[in-house]
Amino acid sequence: MKILITGGGGFLGSRLAVYYGKKYEVWAPSHTELDFSSEGSVAEAFRRFCPDVVLHCGAISDVGTCEKNPELSRSVNVLGTQYLARASRASGSRFVYCSSDQVYFVEQEESESDADYLTPRREDLVLRPVPLYGQHKLEAERMAFLEQPDTIALRLTWMYDRLTETELKKGRKNLLTMLSTAMESNETLIFSPTDHRGITDVKEVVRNMEALWKLTAGVYNFGSPNDMDMYALAHQVLSAFGKEHLLKKAPGGRLRNLAMDMGKLESEGIFFSESGQRLVQVLKEMRGQS
Repeated sequence: MKILITGGGGFLGSRLAVYYGKKYEVWAPSHTELDFSSEGSVAEAFRRFCPDVVLHCGAISDVGTCEKNPELSRSVNVLGTQYLARASRASGSRFVYCSSDQVYFVEQEESESDADYLTPRREDLVLRPVPLYGQHKLEAERMAFLEQPDTIALRLTWMYDRLTETELKKGRKNLLTMLSTAMESNETLIFSPTDHRGITDVKEVVRNMEALWKLTAGVYNFGSPNDMDMYALAHQVLSAFGKEHLLKKAPGGRLRNLAMDMGKLESEGIFFSESGQRLVQVLKEMRGQS
C-alpha cells in the first residue's frame, strides 16, 4: 500500500509518517515537493506517486493567523483540500481529511440552557462556527465530499505528545508539556472552568488511523472523550501527583463547548482513552512511575 501524507513535517503528519513508514510505502513531501494549494502541483504529485490512501494533515492551523490572513487560510485550508480530494477521486485513492473540533465552536443561543449547550457534539449537527479557522475547516469538509464522495473526515481534538528537540526549538507546546513543566518547576497554571473540550494522546490517533480509513465514508469525531471543563480536567490530573495547589481558575469567560460525542466511532469498534485518565498515565510514564 502507498500512503501520501500532507503536512509531513507537522505534529500529526510527522508521527503518522514514522509509524506507517514501517509498514507501508509512505511519502510525506515537504512544501517544496508538494504545494497542495496549487492544483498543478497536486496533479503532478499524484502522477508521480499514485497513492492508495491520502492522509491530508497539512493546514494553517493557527487560529490567529487565519483571522489575519483569510485569503491565505482559504487557499490552503479550503482550496488545497478541494484539489487533493479531486485528485484522489481521479486516481481512486481513499481520502482522509483531518478536520478539527473548532467546527463545533458555536455561540450559545439566548434560549439555550447551559446543560443543553454543553451536550457533547454529534457529527450530524448543523454548525455555524465562530472562528474563521472553524468556518474554513467545515467548508473544506463539504468540499472534500463534493469532490471525492469516498472521503473520511476526522474532527480531531487538541492533541499532545512529548515534543522533539525541533518542535521545542520552534516554541511549540501542548497540554502535556504545560503540565509536566509546571510540576517540575512549581509554576502556576491557569485554566478556564468555562472551556470544554477533549484532549487526546496523538499516539492513540496514529494507532487508530489504519482502522479508520477502512470505514464507510463520512464524518467522524476522532479523539478522547471528556466530560469536564479544562479547569476540572487539570485539577484531576494535578491531584494525581499532589500538585493541585499549582492550579488557579481563570476568571469569567463565556461558555465554549468543543467536547465531542464518540458514539459513532465507538459503534465501529474504535475507542480512545478518557482524556484525564490518559494524561495521568502518560505523565506517570514520563516520571518513571508505575
